[in-house]
Amino acid sequence: MFTHVILCIFFVVNLVDGHLKDMGEVTVNWTAMFYELEDRIVGGEPTNLKRYPFNVQFFNYGGMCGGTILTSKTVMTAAHCFDHNRNIAEMTILSNSRFIFDPQAHTHEVWDFKVHEYYNTSAMFSNDIALILVHYEFQFDENVKRAVLCDTDTWMNENEVFEATGWGEIKYKGELSNSGLMRTHLRYVPPNKCMKSNKVILTPDIFCLFGDGQRDTCKGDSGGGILWNDVIVGIVSHGNGCAVAPAMYTNVFYFRTWIYRTIRKLNESYCQFHKSRSHVKP
Repeated sequence: MFTHVILCIFFVVNLVDGHLKDMGEVTVNWTAMFYELEDRIVGGEPTNLKRYPFNVQFFNYGGMCGGTILTSKTVMTAAHCFDHNRNIAEMTILSNSRFIFDPQAHTHEVWDFKVHEYYNTSAMFSNDIALILVHYEFQFDENVKRAVLCDTDTWMNENEVFEATGWGEIKYKGELSNSGLMRTHLRYVPPNKCMKSNKVILTPDIFCLFGDGQRDTCKGDSGGGILWNDVIVGIVSHGNGCAVAPAMYTNVFYFRTWIYRTIRKLNESYCQFHKSRSHVKP
């Protein structure tokens, strides 16, 4: 069973943007950066990690994404969070982070990651999912816990309400603030209506949510999880600005087999590597 989850996103093409936030070079003074932080979820309200302890921040060479803890060593995020860099040495995950660049956050080195092999192939942002393996296990407490993944697709109807959380902008290309984690609620939009609003073709692995032009996820929220009845059903992916039209999300249920298989392979690789090193004579 999964013990941790994480998510992330990055990409810009014409009017359709990935929701990754460019924070500049990562070699910055974190305490000083606290005073220049971005606002969060559009039309949201402040919340905390005790309510959403599976949330993590993923910094990748200046880009910021969200993520979901799936196991004690695994985070789920968006594939497009790796578009601009795949050098592990320039990646960091923060758990127990009250705000962006929180000096009290727990820092986790990335040991390996896997971007979906068919990401961005059949359509823009298709298969927008990735998994990250951290070097040392997360230490669970009230602010750091694993998420639970959805095991059904019954949530895909207009009568359901969804929750989004994140540290992203409160408006498209907005300035930063020192607000902490934010949350908002969104409603499901059928594929035909979403495609008409965004003038795009949706693949089966993507679904849409909208906050009636008042609420949305935005840049910096990429890779974060979408909740329905306290289980994760999606990953923040991309959209046409923020709160302008229905945004698009990766369907986690669609990828459940890929997630299980990839976590197993990442763990096997980690164990084999350390096993081989233990047999090397000094």
